[in-house]
Parts: sequence; C-alpha cells; structure tokens
Amino acid sequence: MTITSYGTGAYRAAKPSSFVSNRAELTDLERQLATQQRAESYGDLGMDRRTSLDLNAKVSSLDSWLGGIALANVNLKLSSQMVENFAKLTNETVNDTRSNSYVASSTGRSAPQVLAEEKFKQTLDMLNTSVNGRYLFSGKTSDTQPTVSYSEIMEGDGTGRAGLRQLISERREADLGVSGLGRLTTGGAGPTATIADEAPVHSYGFKLAGASSSSAAITPTFTAGPPADISVAVASLPAAGDTLRIKLDLPDGTQQEIVLTARAPGTDGSDANSFEIGVDVNTTAANLRGSINAALTKEAATSLSAASSQVAAENFFAGSLSSPPLRVPGPPYNTATAAPAAGTAANTVIWYQGDDGSDPARSTATVQIDKGQTVGTGARANEETFRVGLAQFAVMAIETFPASDANSQARYEAMTARVSEHLGFGGSVQKPAEIITELGSAQTALARAKERHESTKNYLTTTLAGVENVTTEEVAVQILALQTRLQASYQTTSLLSKLSLTNYL
Repeated sequence: MTITSYGTGAYRAAKPSSFVSNRAELTDLERQLATQQRAESYGDLGMDRRTSLDLNAKVSSLDSWLGGIALANVNLKLSSQMVENFAKLTNETVNDTRSNSYVASSTGRSAPQVLAEEKFKQTLDMLNTSVNGRYLFSGKTSDTQPTVSYSEIMEGDGTGRAGLRQLISERREADLGVSGLGRLTTGGAGPTATIADEAPVHSYGFKLAGASSSSAAITPTFTAGPPADISVAVASLPAAGDTLRIKLDLPDGTQQEIVLTARAPGTDGSDANSFEIGVDVNTTAANLRGSINAALTKEAATSLSAASSQVAAENFFAGSLSSPPLRVPGPPYNTATAAPAAGTAANTVIWYQGDDGSDPARSTATVQIDKGQTVGTGARANEETFRVGLAQFAVMAIETFPASDANSQARYEAMTARVSEHLGFGGSVQKPAEIITELGSAQTALARAKERHESTKNYLTTTLAGVENVTTEEVAVQILALQTRLQASYQTTSLLSKLSLTNYL
C-alpha cells in the first residue's frame, strides 16, 4: 500500500477531479432514474450496443409489418362486407323473381323491378367504396373511381355516348327483324309449311334447331344448313291433339320450343299455340302456316326479346376501357347481318373505369406481412360475379311491361326466369362466395401473421429492455451509495482543509 504524502498543493491536485467525476456520475444516475434509460446513445452502451442495434432493427421491421397488416385488415373487412351485402341483394332478387309473380301496374314496372333498380344503385355505391382515398374495387388504379353513375350507365352521358338502354334497343331490333319473326322466314304452299333461317347467315334472332311431330299426318323435315330450314308436310288430316314441335335456339344460349296442337274444326283456340284442322290437307296446312307465324311473332316478342336484353346487358358490362362493349353495327339495326363489333369510348359509355388487367384481381393490391410472405387484398368492380349481378339488376330496372300489351306477362316471366337463373351463379360462373372466401383467407393470413409478430415483438422488447433500460430500485441504490461516498469525501476533505501544523501537533 502506498501512502501519498500530504503537503502544500496535494489536496488541490487530487480531490477536485474526484469530486467532478462523482458529480457527473450522480447526474447520469439522476437521468437514468428519470428516463429509465441506461444510456443516451448507443456508444454509451459499450459492448451491448451491437445487441441493441440488432434488436431495434428487428422490432422496427415488425412494427412496419404490423402497421401494414392493420391497414390491410381494415380494407379487407370492408371489402368482405361489401361482397356479403352484394350476395344478399342477389339472393333477395332471386326470391323476388319467383314464377307467377307478375302483377300489372300503371307504370309498367313491378315491385321487384323497382327494388332491382335500388339494388343496382346500392351495388354501384358499394363498388365505389373508398378508404383513406383508396378505392377498394378499382384494382391497381386505386385513385380512380371504378364505376360511372347509374344515370350514365342507363341513359348515356348526353354527349353522344350511348348507355345500356340504347344498346338493348339496338340489339332487340336486330334480333326481331323487320317482320318481327325473329329473323326467320316462313312460307309454303298447298299441303306444305316452311320455316327458314334468314340468309345470309348471321348471329341475330332465332336459329332453327329441330322439329318433331306426334303424328304421321304431320311430317317435319329439318335441314341443319346453314342456313337451317324446316319443311312440314301435311300428309293427311291430323287428329285433334296431335302436335308439331319446333325447337329454336336463342341468342343468349337458351332454347325455346314452340308446340302447336291440332284442334277440331269450329273450336276456339289461340293461333299462337294451336291450329284448326281444315276440310282437307291444303286448308289444314294453310291454318298451320298462320299458326306458325302467330307463334313465332309471340315468341319473338317474349322469350326472344328477353334473351336480346340479356345479350346486350352482358356485352355492355363486359366492356372496359381497353375493350369497349360490343354493339350491333347500324343503323339500320333490324336488317343487320355483320357480327357485333366493339364500340368506342367516344360513342359508348364505359361503365368500368378502373384497372382491367389480365392478372388476378386479388394480386392488384398486396401487403407484405413477413420477410418472404405477401398477401393479395385487391378487388375489381368488373369481376365476373359483379358483372353478372349488375347486368341482371339493370335488365329488370330498364324493362317495362304495359298492362295494355297482351304479351307483357309472358315477356316478364321470360325475363325473370333468366334473371333468377343468372343470379344463381351456376356452373363455372364466379360466385360471390368465392370472393368472400379469398378475402377471408387473406384475413386469416393477416391475423396469424399479426399474432406471430406480436409474440416475437414482446420477446424482443423484453430482451431489449434488459439491455437499454434500468430499474428504479437499481438506480436508487446506486445513487444512495454514491451520496454516501460523496458525504464521506466531503467531511474528510473538510477536516483536511482545516489541518495546520499547530493542530497537527
């Protein structure tokens, strides 16, 4: 042990620096007590700074992923709710369009039609939902409202761009033709009646698909063509109740059968579904020709008209900025033979304004939820299920069925049957449930990632606290010990400062 001599200047040389360092230590401890932080900078942590930097970087990454998950989860919940509401609207319409639900009205529109119009508007509002300036159903163009307004869709924009009502009118003219027989020609003479597809061959109106008879007295011969034709020979007088069946293909892919039943001479009946047996085969054939014309006229005004609306609506809602809707070339439309061709953005309303790429809709918006994991959360308003639903709502909303029209009920039932079938989303058609499932799977992935990240973050935060933080008790004990040392040093120094030779002796 070394004993340092005490002499003049020894105190001044030794003690002030000790007091300064102790005071600095006390100040740092007081800071730790107030902030609970071990150091003010990474450098002050010494060897622990590397651990602190690494843990902080990991926590920062977790915070970034958790922030993205939180925002994406809000968007997903809203998107899922919108699709669920859309599914409810379509199911309600299916119930509204049950068979035998026609009720004549002064406006020519039934209650289900009025409700369908409101459902159309509600669906557009849902598809135009935005969150924090981002449209949920616009694909990659999230800053663009995906759909135009209801009135523009239905009536056009008033500056030359045609809406759905005009496209339906054009298609219906093309399908019905000049004679109103669905672009078929009828004829025959003597004991024969003939029906033929219009030439040249085109895609409008009825297409003959076959014929059959329940009696050898009426012999139909079908030639597939194209153009197809049917020749019916009245070989002998049929018996009352004998039938002739004519199959017709419609533009929307459905098939209709005309059934003409022979009725006894002098009996009443509708020419649209029966023909009177004449005094001979020639008279009977003439009556049959009249019934064929009446039946085709009625079928054209009902089932063909309904099918025509479906085709026009489907073409309209299949349109996008990169692929405008198909339209009938014209005018005139009732003699059109050229295939439907794409309109332009200058003459046709483009109802969907968002991104219409070929990539999956879910991939149009993604969120990274882990180092190597991303989840798709996007959606497009022109996905198949929405197009189908909007087309059916629109057809119901746009049609009218005057009470004065004898064909109104049959046309209404032809329309509602098609609407109900389409809104069943049968076959390979995309269903609302598919989108709900995909969005739900994304929500599940987000929830699991969130749980995993929060657990990891809690562990890392606890570990980091052990490196960077101090406890109140620990600092308090250190301060108390330092204060004790300082007090002893001050007392000793005070005594030494008063020491003199006289006092020493």
